[in-house]
Amino acid sequence: MSGPPTSPGLGTNFGLATLIGKPLAVISDARLSGNDNSQVIERLFTISGEDTNVARIVETPTVTPKEVRPLDGAEARLMLKTARSHRLYALWLLLVSTGLRRGEALALTWEDIDLKNGQLRVRRNVQRIRRELLFGTPKTMRSVRNVSLPKTCVQALTRHQAQQERESKVAGKKWQPAPGQPNGLIFTTTTGRVTDPRSLNRMLTILCRDAGVRRVRVHDLRHTCASLLLAQGVDARTIMETLGHSTITMTLDTYAHVMNTTLKAAADRMDDALGTDDPKEDSQEEQGPEIEE
Repeated sequence: MSGPPTSPGLGTNFGLATLIGKPLAVISDARLSGNDNSQVIERLFTISGEDTNVARIVETPTVTPKEVRPLDGAEARLMLKTARSHRLYALWLLLVSTGLRRGEALALTWEDIDLKNGQLRVRRNVQRIRRELLFGTPKTMRSVRNVSLPKTCVQALTRHQAQQERESKVAGKKWQPAPGQPNGLIFTTTTGRVTDPRSLNRMLTILCRDAGVRRVRVHDLRHTCASLLLAQGVDARTIMETLGHSTITMTLDTYAHVMNTTLKAAADRMDDALGTDDPKEDSQEEQGPEIEE
C-alpha cells in the first residue's frame, strides 16, 4: 500500500519535470538542478495550475547602506587650504560649505547666484549619460531649493567671477560653450565649456594627496557639510532643507553616527545649564546633620 504523496524537501535539487503540477508552495521551496534554471520564468509558474504572483515568493536582498566617511573639521580645513591655489577653489569651498551635489554645483549659472544677499538657487543639474553631458531638473521637488551662502563663499565666488572674465578674454574665439549648455555657467573649463563631473573626482584625489588627508569622493564633501553642521548644533530639519533631502528620515538615517555625538554634547550642555551638584554634598544632605556626642 503506497503512502501519501510526499513533497520535495526544502533545498532539494529537482529537475523541472519533477515539479510540474506541484503546488506553488512546493515549487517555491525547491531548488532546480542543471540548466533547468533558465526555463523557470518561462514555464514553471504558468504550468503550475495556479494564479501566480511571482513577486510574492521572491526573496528580496538585504541592502546594506554604504558607510558615510566624511572629512572631519581638521581634514576639511587642510583640503581647502591646499585648494586655495586651484582655479576652481570657489567650487570646492561651495561643495563643503553648502553640501550641493556635484551635478547641481556644475549646473549653476550666475543668474542662480545673488552675491549681494548671499543666496543661490538650485534648479538644474548636469550628468554624464554615456558620452553626453546632459542638463536636467533635480532628482526630487525638494532638490529645487534656495541655499544661504557663508560670507567666505560669497567672497570666493566674487573672485571667481573676475577670474572667469579674464579667462574669457584670454581665450578669445576659443571660448566656445558646448551646444545645449546654459548661458553663464559658473564653473567652466578655460574655454567656457561645462566641467565634466567625472574630472572632479580626479581633481579631488590630487587635492587630498597634496593636503595629506585620506582620499574621499566628491559626494563625501556633501556628507562633510552635513556632519560639520550637525557638530555645530544645527537642527536636522535645517540640514534636510539645505541638502535637499526628500524626507527628514533620510537625513537622520544617513547621519545617525554624527547625531549620537551631537546628542551627547546636548546632554553635556544641559548639565551646564542646570548646574551639577557634588555627589558628596548630596550624600551628606540625605544623612542629615552630624551630632556631636
